[in-house]
Amino acid sequence: MEFWKKEAYLIASKITGGNPISSDLVSHVYLLVHELSIRQEDLPRVFARYAYNQYNWRDSTFNKLFKTYDDLPDMDSRQSDDESYQVTKAQELLDDYLHQSPEDDQKMFTKEITKMHLMGMTYREIRTLTGISLDTIHLAIKQFKYDLSDYNTFTNRICESSPELQSS
Repeated sequence: MEFWKKEAYLIASKITGGNPISSDLVSHVYLLVHELSIRQEDLPRVFARYAYNQYNWRDSTFNKLFKTYDDLPDMDSRQSDDESYQVTKAQELLDDYLHQSPEDDQKMFTKEITKMHLMGMTYREIRTLTGISLDTIHLAIKQFKYDLSDYNTFTNRICESSPELQSS
């Protein structure tokens, strides 16, 4: 019970970057995890993961309720800045994949880390903002590349043979 009086607030404050809404985040996450049977020694890790996801995932119940500010500009804002900007097929594929609702927490985590990197943040800036190690950030972005490659292979399957391969 001591965890919920002090340590949870410290973790939430780090996740939100000192935003006063961190106390609301603690309350919200408490309601999500209080009925789960979590061992006391695992509670900080589980709380941190839930809190991070609820605070950073745009479609989370916390963000829907409290409408927290968005740290990153919208990925589509680049189009309005430059009229000569042409959207490529690769960019459309990336946008489609990024805008899909993630299947689980792991995919959401990798997408959010990658979005930060795509918006120009370095690994060290991401580490400073989130408190996540550089190795974990690297592995998340690497996993995103594999997931995007699988998504590309799945969405762009062509069932017809190429004209060069057809017999005459």
